[in-house]
Amino acid sequence: MAANDSDEQISNTLRALFQDDGGDKIVAFIQGMADLERRRKFYTLARQALPDRTDAKRNLDEAILIARAGIAEGLRQADLARARSDTVEAGECIDFANRLSYNLAADLAECWPGDDTLRERRHFEAGLRAAYDCILWRQELGKPPDRRAMAHWVAGMHHLSLGNLVEAVFGFEAALGLALQAIAAPATKPDGYIRPGGDFGVILYYGYRGIARHLLGTGSGMRQFEHACGAFEGTIRTAEDEEAAEDGKFGLDQLRWVGLKFMGVGVSGAPQ
Repeated sequence: MAANDSDEQISNTLRALFQDDGGDKIVAFIQGMADLERRRKFYTLARQALPDRTDAKRNLDEAILIARAGIAEGLRQADLARARSDTVEAGECIDFANRLSYNLAADLAECWPGDDTLRERRHFEAGLRAAYDCILWRQELGKPPDRRAMAHWVAGMHHLSLGNLVEAVFGFEAALGLALQAIAAPATKPDGYIRPGGDFGVILYYGYRGIARHLLGTGSGMRQFEHACGAFEGTIRTAEDEEAAEDGKFGLDQLRWVGLKFMGVGVSGAPQ
């Protein structure tokens, strides 16, 4: 392929390779490139070559294989950069691994509306490992609180799937605290920030915390879940632009999906 190929051309090439020979072929193709930066670009786009979350042909093991190869490549390049005392390049390579790791953790999570892909315990364990790598790298890279919150949230989601309810609460609590920190709100009293048009991450993580708390038997868990859903519903009704309304719908659909899957209830708290 030419060095100036567009992202679309690269994605199409990788998609054709995947359809013919699977993830191993994609990894071999990318590793055969001499240009290290180009390898990182192709690994970034490789995710687009895979079937999307609602496609019955989706194979999570292939997603793990490709992402882990890309992460390993990023870490290897970071070591090479450190050997040259190029700390800037090393940081960029770690950040590349961080992004691949977060996307892998998110893709393996069973929280996306319409995604009925069969997951086994190994998928959640792989997602949890990827999430914890993100937590460490985002701290090391000095990422802002909202970005660190995302990593804690996805770790909490995998703990939820694995039945580690206490750890799930801790993950969602950490995500909520960081999201509140990002908007300079006191973490001790989050309830007042769960309102229509409020910060997306604060509302979402508050709702997830409610789910985990409910499963642990905490009486306030369902109320918190419903409070978050109500805030997203209000956001949709009162949004001043289409983007804000879409964000509210995305958050509401996700909470409803996870609430039904884990608690057997819809947004109103009534059994479905």
